[in-house]
Formats: sequence, structure tokens, C-alpha cells
Amino acid sequence: MDFHFTEPQSLATEEEVKCVYRGDYEDCEENKNIIVEEGIVEIGESAFRDFEHLETITLPDSVEVVNACAFSGCKNLVKVTLGKGVKILRDEVFFACPSLKGITLPSSLEHIGEGCFEACASLSDVRFAEGLRSMGSGAFAYCFNLHHLQLPDSLVLIEFSAFSNCYSLESIHLPKELRLLDESLFEGCRSLVDVDLPAGLLRIARRAFKGCSSLKMLILPTLLREIGFDAFAGCSSLSRIALPLDLKEIEDEDIFNACDSLTDISFAGSKEQFEFLTHGKTLTIERSDLTIFTPRMTFLNLKGKPQGAEI
Repeated sequence: MDFHFTEPQSLATEEEVKCVYRGDYEDCEENKNIIVEEGIVEIGESAFRDFEHLETITLPDSVEVVNACAFSGCKNLVKVTLGKGVKILRDEVFFACPSLKGITLPSSLEHIGEGCFEACASLSDVRFAEGLRSMGSGAFAYCFNLHHLQLPDSLVLIEFSAFSNCYSLESIHLPKELRLLDESLFEGCRSLVDVDLPAGLLRIARRAFKGCSSLKMLILPTLLREIGFDAFAGCSSLSRIALPLDLKEIEDEDIFNACDSLTDISFAGSKEQFEFLTHGKTLTIERSDLTIFTPRMTFLNLKGKPQGAEI
């Protein structure tokens, strides 16, 4: 399923839009706690960028769009209160806000832009609401203190590297309508143990779980069709994985490189089906010490396609 984010159309003309622009507020001690007045519809691009004194910001319910880099680089920003009308957080809105520890996203929010919370090193509490539809690339990358995430089921598109290098991330619930785990989505999430994969997942892209060194076991969904290059490379604690019957493509036989603990792979189909899938090549593992190991394969020889399967 493809999803394309479409921005909501404003009824107001460009002249009628009330916006906070760069220069409307001065970066000074008197403005460390800012409450934006009701009636403002947009926060302009880079409006508060690199404000050193800003500690808290409160947006009114009238704000619908927060434009790119509006608060990026605000190194002392610790609290953000979003109004109930925010629909779009554009690219890098809170990029590199190292003191921001938590945020509650309203149900009105439909889109989180590229790099929106990237490098928010102290961010540990993100509360999502149903209504969110899409998330841009690198949205939460390098958020070192995120531990657990519960994503809303309304979310249908998460772009590449959205959670890459979240070193402390231990568990995540993925939305049930998600069909693609994009490239490098969890790359470098070395504490990740528990991933709730959606039943309708069709594709795991390149490097999606690369370097997730705490993952121990995975049962891949029955509708899964493709696994990309290096998808599980460096998952050094992964000992067992189950592959579904109707898997159509393994992009490269080295998807388990440096999976030093992998001993068992089970495949729901037959040996002949698996050999066709791997183009007759033996699936081997090059461990981190450069030795080559062949894991034990179990073929379940299940028949037929699961209900609701799509090709």
C-alpha cells in the first residue's frame, strides 16, 4: 500500500495567515518562557532557531503548521506544549534540542517532518496520539534516551532511518497498517529487544535492523515478501529466526553477516522452495571474527498461501 502525504488546504489567503516570523521575538532572558497568542496560525521557518535563552514554549490551539527549523538548536529548551490544532511539524523543527526531555503530540497531528526530533539527546518520553499518518526520514534519529515507543495504528508511512541510532531503544510497537520497514529504520539500535511487527508487513528494506545487537529471536510475518541487503547484519545476539512460506525475494544471501549467535533458521516451505529463493546458494554467515558458519535449517513444508496474501 502506497501512502502520499497531502497537506491540508487552508481556507485563508496568504495575506490572512497570522505567522510568527524570525525577529518577532528577541532571544533574551525576558523571553525564556514564551506563550504564543491565540489566533496565530503558523510558526515561521527558523522563527526561534538557536535561541539560547528559550526554556519553554506554549503554542495556542490556533496554530496548524510549525515550519522548518522553527526551534532547531535551542539548546536550553526543556518543555514544549503543542496546541490541539497542530497538523504539521515540518523538517527539523526540534532538531538538536539537547535539553528537551518529553513531548505530547496532539491527535490533530498528521505529519512529522524529516529530522524533526533528530539529535534530541535527552528525549525520553514521546506520547503519540491516533491521527498521525506519516513520519519523515530521520525523524527521531540519534535520540539516545528513548527506551520504549508505542506508535499509533493510524500511522501508515515511516520513512528511512526514522529511528536509527536510538541506542537505548528497547521496545517498539509498530502500527498494524504498516507495510514497509524502510531502509536503516532501526540501524544501530543496539538495545532493541522487542519489536512488535505488524501482521501485514510486506517488505523489510536494506539495513532495517543492521547493528541491532540485542535482538535474540524473530518470527517474521506470514505475508512478508521481500528482505533487503544487510537487513539483519550485525545482529550479534540473534540466535533464531523464522522465515514465512511465501517469501519471494532475499536480496542477498549475506543478510545475516556478523550474526555471531545465529544457529537456527526455520522456513515454512520446503527445501526446494528455499533453494529457489536463494538461487541455489547456501545461506552462510560470516561472523565478526571472519569465520564462516552454516546455520541449521528446518523446513516446515507448509502448504498453501495464508489468508489475505498479496503478491
